Amino acid sequence: MQGVEVRRSADRFLTVAPARPDADAGWAETRHSFSFGEHYDPEDVGFGPLVALNDETVRAGQAYPDHVHRDTEIVSWVVAGTLRHADSGGHLGQAGVGTVQRLSAGSGVTHTEGATDGADVRFLQAWVRPDEAGTAPSYALGTVDPQALAAGWVAVASGEPGAVVDLLSRGTTLWVTRTGDDEVRALPVARRALLMVVGGSAELDGVGSLDQGDAVRVTGRVPLVLRGRGACEVLVWTFAS
Repeated sequence: MQGVEVRRSADRFLTVAPARPDADAGWAETRHSFSFGEHYDPEDVGFGPLVALNDETVRAGQAYPDHVHRDTEIVSWVVAGTLRHADSGGHLGQAGVGTVQRLSAGSGVTHTEGATDGADVRFLQAWVRPDEAGTAPSYALGTVDPQALAAGWVAVASGEPGAVVDLLSRGTTLWVTRTGDDEVRALPVARRALLMVVGGSAELDGVGSLDQGDAVRVTGRVPLVLRGRGACEVLVWTFAS
């Protein structure tokens, strides 16, 4: 279908964290949707202002060491477990399932993130280019009502008013929904849209079956309809440019 490109989960790059004194190899695994670190493809460095979409799993009690970000909107959607966060601005956060976390790195911030001691954490993390460089770093958490997710699309992060947390990127929105078997959702329409199946399976008209981790990139305001096959969770990023 013109303007619609399917990217299968199995085709994503995989990074496995090496062993360290306090953890065996594999204490964290990341599946990358775009070029990232050692996985570089000059033809796949982003989609609109989205420059990373990482499917992260960190083992219980483990965390990424302190590292620095600048001029990036970092948005995390928690799928399983609890994500813990700390940064040089003094922000401490614990985000459970159905929680969105936003870190605006701005002029520069050091942070660490990982799993609490009780269980592994899985989260989808996106990096978005902000409209302006050098802004003051900031942090936000927002929990989404499961009933709202089951009823339709929820704007969990956006540069437009009305979302659960705000972004410094106008025209950019992260939508999330959950469906039951045979439930239908018309996808948000935008100049660019990127759909990813977070969990479960679905059918997308003109495309066919999509399973966990499969993604679809849409350009040109193509109207599409999704149908859940059993319980399914889906996210969609939309962009005005």
